[in-house]
Amino acid sequence: MLLKRFSLALALAMVVAACGGSDAGETAAGEPAMEQTDDSMSAETMDDMSAETMDDMSAETMDDMSAETMDDMSAEAMDDNMAVGHTPTSFTVTIRNTSDSAALPTPLAPGVYAVHSAMDTLFAADQLDRGEGLEALAEDGDPNGLLAALSDQVAVKEAGAFAVPEGATEAAPALPGSSYAFTFEAVPGDYLSFATMFVQSNDWFLAPASSGIALFDEDNPLDGDITELVLLWDAGTEVDETPGEGPNQAPRQSGPNTGEVQGAPIAVVDGFTGSVMVTITAAG
Repeated sequence: MLLKRFSLALALAMVVAACGGSDAGETAAGEPAMEQTDDSMSAETMDDMSAETMDDMSAETMDDMSAETMDDMSAEAMDDNMAVGHTPTSFTVTIRNTSDSAALPTPLAPGVYAVHSAMDTLFAADQLDRGEGLEALAEDGDPNGLLAALSDQVAVKEAGAFAVPEGATEAAPALPGSSYAFTFEAVPGDYLSFATMFVQSNDWFLAPASSGIALFDEDNPLDGDITELVLLWDAGTEVDETPGEGPNQAPRQSGPNTGEVQGAPIAVVDGFTGSVMVTITAAG
């Protein structure tokens, strides 16, 4: 029944899929000319420097550029070039709903992820929602608006949606015991952010800190259980009702965006743990 009643709130959550010589050197009598100063060099004299003079730079002269000259490229410059050309590492993140053993079992809704280089990509902690789609994700499980906003950010290298639970064939909430997974590529210096609605709430969502998760420690890719880096957040856009009971929460509301507007800063919710287990696997 929960999934059936929740289907309206998730209807909008269906997503698609989701850079020398010179003639002036002699006098008129054919005798060598007196040495001239630079100031006496006329424009005509300069013009007499022919293309032939330039061609006198022989292959031998070019060969005189020694290996030592090439070595003058510093190690720092070489390191910068390698950083730019780093081979991307492939990562897979799995978000497993473990709330069946938590105080309040809840579905998780389709969400979004972003690989980025700037901070506060999805939201900024202790600040008001920016109106870029987080509200719809946190209140109604609709990731489309936030995904579109992320795709327009210069610092976002890749953005996508996760909407189909593992083993399923179409977009749906991830019920207790089921998982979402997504794969992406990143290089040192990249961060990962993602968000999914905590469905038995008015506007709560699960996500890392607003700065995102560093995907590398120097050149070593992140790998393993990262659950401790995921927090439960209150978007501050809708007045909270008792979790799992409120009539304006997605499983019970009459339609999207039906609760009372709150307008509070985004903040961490304390007291709810054990809802998810999140792992990241680096290929190779």
